[in-house]
Parts: sequence; C-alpha cells; structure tokens
Amino acid sequence: MKNLEEKIFSGKRIAAEEALHLFSWDILDLGLAADYRRKIVYPSEDVGFILDRIINYTNICEAKCRFCAYHARAGVIDPYELSSNEILLRVKELKEIGGTQVMLQGGIHSAYTIERYVDMFRMVKSHDPEIYIHSLSPAELWHLSKRSGKSLDDIISILHDAGLDSVPGASDLLVDRIRKYASPHKISVSQWCEVMHSLARCGLKSSATMTYGMGETCEERIAHLDVVRRIQDETGIIRAFIPWSFSPARTGMEDVPPATGVDYLKILAIARIYLDNVVHFQAGWLTEGLKLAQIALSFGANDFGGVLMEEVVVRATGIHVRTNREEIIDIIRNAGKIPCQRDSDYRIVRRYA
Repeated sequence: MKNLEEKIFSGKRIAAEEALHLFSWDILDLGLAADYRRKIVYPSEDVGFILDRIINYTNICEAKCRFCAYHARAGVIDPYELSSNEILLRVKELKEIGGTQVMLQGGIHSAYTIERYVDMFRMVKSHDPEIYIHSLSPAELWHLSKRSGKSLDDIISILHDAGLDSVPGASDLLVDRIRKYASPHKISVSQWCEVMHSLARCGLKSSATMTYGMGETCEERIAHLDVVRRIQDETGIIRAFIPWSFSPARTGMEDVPPATGVDYLKILAIARIYLDNVVHFQAGWLTEGLKLAQIALSFGANDFGGVLMEEVVVRATGIHVRTNREEIIDIIRNAGKIPCQRDSDYRIVRRYA
C-alpha cells in the first residue's frame, strides 16, 4: 500500500491489480489522491462547461437494451420520429441562447441508411455551419457499416464530409459478460475498439463513458478502465471521460440495486488515478445530482459537461435534474473553482472569474 501511494503521488502509472486496492481506501484519502493526479495533467483550477443540446430524433431502436427505458419497446415512451423542421427548430432554439454543440441521437434504427444521416447532418450545417455536431455512437457506426456493406473508415469519412465533427464514445461498460446481458444487440468490446481505431484513422475525436452499477465486479470496473486507457494510448482521440451510475427504475433491470453517491465518487477518483492519459473528466450532474457533481470537482473532475437544453433518455427512468448556465457558474464558483464556458474542443470561450 505504501508503494502504491508513492506511485500515485509521483505520477507513475499504476497496474490493474494495484487499482483494485483503491476500492478499500478511505474516501477522503482517495479524493485527495485523485485531485493530485488531476493537477498533474490539468494544473489549472478552471472548470469548463458547454451550452449544448441533445436532440433525440427517434426512440425506435432495435438494440432493445435492458438498461434503457427510452427505446420504444420499453413501453415507457411512445414511438416517435422528429421531422426535419422539428430538428431545425431545436437547433435554432439552441443557437438563440448562445449554444454551440448539438448531439443528434437516435439509436439503431433498421430503416435509417447512411444517406439518411448524411441528409440530416448537411441540413443542420446548411442551417448554421458554426454548429458543432457531436453525434451517433460506435454501435450506430458499426451497424451502419454492416448494413451498407461499406467499411467503417468509409462510413465515418462519408459522415465526416457531411458535417459530423466528433463521436461520443458511448462505452456503456466495456465488459462482454455485462454487455451480453444488458445490451446483447449492440457491439462487443473488441468491436467498440475497432470503431475507435477507425475514428482515429479518419481524424475524428471521441470520448469514453462508463455506465457502472449493472451487477459488475470491482475487477470488471477496472477492466473497463483498462480498455479505455489502452485505446487512448493507441489513438489519443479520447478528449473526456464521463462516468455515471445506472438508473434501474423503469428498465428491464429494475432488480439491480442503485449505486450510491460514495460509489460514484470512488469510481470517479479511481478512474482519474488510473486513466493517466485522459485530461478532462466530467462531473455527472445529470445522473448524480448537482450537489454530488460539485463534490466531484474535488475528486478528479475538471469539467461540468453540458448545460443540456433538452434531455429525455435519463428522464425516462424517473430522474429529473435540470440546470442552467447561471446555476452551473455558481456551483463551480462555490466549489472554489473558476467557471469557464468552453467549446467542443475544450478551449475556453469565456472565463467567469
């Protein structure tokens, strides 16, 4: 344990078996260690946020993940598809409040071809070329490739040319045992890695998420982090890491006990220590609540993510957390940090000193 502490505070990379010991650390000691590691790669006390909007253009998804309450077959939300005018109206509303990024999200829709996405992205860029499109997911790209008969590189290049600027990592949990139960119709861990390598070859950046609390072991949590660290070593395209707890209500996994706030802070801190090659860590206010997200800024997080004009997927599980720019600025400032509005490349647009 002494050797592990020395490695952490000297900035050295720790091994997977060493990371397992961190789950038994005192929560405050773990937070101090994580914040120290944050300062090594991000010494500034700036905390960024972005004005963005998620536009869920449909909830008709053939993946039918057990952990999702939003897809049409879950029986919580009626099936729908947004028209082009409805999508553009949402983009216009985002622009009117000074928003800069849109996340167009749908799922694996059997009737959606590559041409459908090309038209959607071109439509948004034609309406406003300055809007940054951070959209789709590795699972969607994989299935588009298989359905079209085109390579991943070709699919991503076509979408990039149409206006796609970057792709959310949408990692869920990178453990095949969990994926086979929770999301058997999506993609495997190795396929997720293939997509990330293809994004790198095509010059697109991404991120990595971690949906924990789905019945995985501590060893499997570290296994997820190990995949992320390896992919970042190999590609360098992961701009941010975003952990969040699984919300079991109204899903096909309602019997899974919900994770606690302490679980969240431990995952965040251990991830910050283990992922020594990722600079930005987001505080998950949407799933964890604003107060816990504020505490997360002392446990390795250095970003508050998006203000999110609209979010419906998490809300479908019964979680209703809303915020705005002014509230986020106050929360960051009251945590002893400097709130900064940023762009999609994590460059500061405005600092609220």
